[in-house]
Amino acid sequence: MRTLARHFALWVILVFAGAPAFAQMATDSAAFRARAEGLVAVLQSQTKAESFFAPSFLTHIPATQIEAIAAQLRAQNGAVIGVESITPIDVSSGVIVIGYEKALVTVNMTIDTTPSQQVIGLLIAAVKARGDSADKVSEDLRTLPGKAGLLVTRLDDPKARPVLGVSADHRFAIGSGFKLWVLAEAARSVQAGERTWRSVIPLGAPSTPSGILQKWPTAAPLTLHSLATLMISISDNSATDTLLRVLGRDKVGAMVGATGHGAPMQTLPLLTTVEMFALKMEANADVRQKWTAGSLAARQSLLKANAARLTTQAIRGEELAISPRFIDQIEWFASPADMAKTLDWLRRTKGPEARSIMAVNSGIPPGQAARFAYVGYKGGSETGVIAMNLLIQTKTGAWYSVTGAWNNGAAAVDQAVFAALISRAVDLIP
Repeated sequence: MRTLARHFALWVILVFAGAPAFAQMATDSAAFRARAEGLVAVLQSQTKAESFFAPSFLTHIPATQIEAIAAQLRAQNGAVIGVESITPIDVSSGVIVIGYEKALVTVNMTIDTTPSQQVIGLLIAAVKARGDSADKVSEDLRTLPGKAGLLVTRLDDPKARPVLGVSADHRFAIGSGFKLWVLAEAARSVQAGERTWRSVIPLGAPSTPSGILQKWPTAAPLTLHSLATLMISISDNSATDTLLRVLGRDKVGAMVGATGHGAPMQTLPLLTTVEMFALKMEANADVRQKWTAGSLAARQSLLKANAARLTTQAIRGEELAISPRFIDQIEWFASPADMAKTLDWLRRTKGPEARSIMAVNSGIPPGQAARFAYVGYKGGSETGVIAMNLLIQTKTGAWYSVTGAWNNGAAAVDQAVFAALISRAVDLIP
């Protein structure tokens, strides 16, 4: 289950390598405009990145990666037309809007003060489709292979019509999106006085693959807040399984229904990340068959009886990476409408901590996030699965959710394509 940063990895660059203090910069605006025009040539692949970017920049982002990003932008947005506007920040940096055939791409750029005036900082901050609409986003979503759903709706006005809705009630595998239910139970537990965000919790058995805690010492002391932040912001699976164990599988499972899921039995009992991966392994085919055929009680008993088999030692990464595996049977399931209700529960919960944790990784490019007063995010993915869930407050105070998922049991999904669709959906929020 990958973090959101990887969804945007092909079209977001941010490097400021060896930049001097702005007060020391003396480059004139004409030089910056010339460099803006030069960036267009790089994005058109007419100018080599090596001659445009400073060596310090290329140390972090090699020319081959820049060329790949330029090609990805053209593939998604059509031919590069040229610079549409420049908004200066200071004498050597500014915001550039570059026109593509199908989109406007906002770029923050900083140039060096040396005679070469090479680029030392670049951020592709936002990509906005030209003349986009809910109908166009919906049409593009429906062309994806497999099944995809998306819902953009206002949360604080029950009379408001959805901004966009496609297969909003269809239940999809959502990957790490289920961690929002774990976060909700943590928030409920704190509100009930059962624990505090500062409560110390010993780290449990490691999971794989995402996160940083796999190699930490067993029983390392972490706070509830730290574990929840790692679980949501970087999708740390070891943190998740620790919290699921400490908070209680049954209590977190109860939160699935409490937050508004329309059919919680479809996703209960909640699997830990280790159990989910281990059940997909060929070595555990016999356990998997009993799981898919079993009742809730039978599944609960199955997990207890096979705890020694459903561990990281059973997981073979190559089995998970090649093609989708049982994504309609072994997963966590919810509809875009279910996840919108979960986000609304988290919006309304007392105390700011859960929402602050969700905002560590905003889930959308910085330039786009800057439009809003608040953006919180949790997504999830595995081969054949991607889901993205955003809680957004506009600067006028209105609350919206953007929830979507794409499943394809036959092949891996293109995460960058889906992330771009979600980004377009976010742009529909007034």
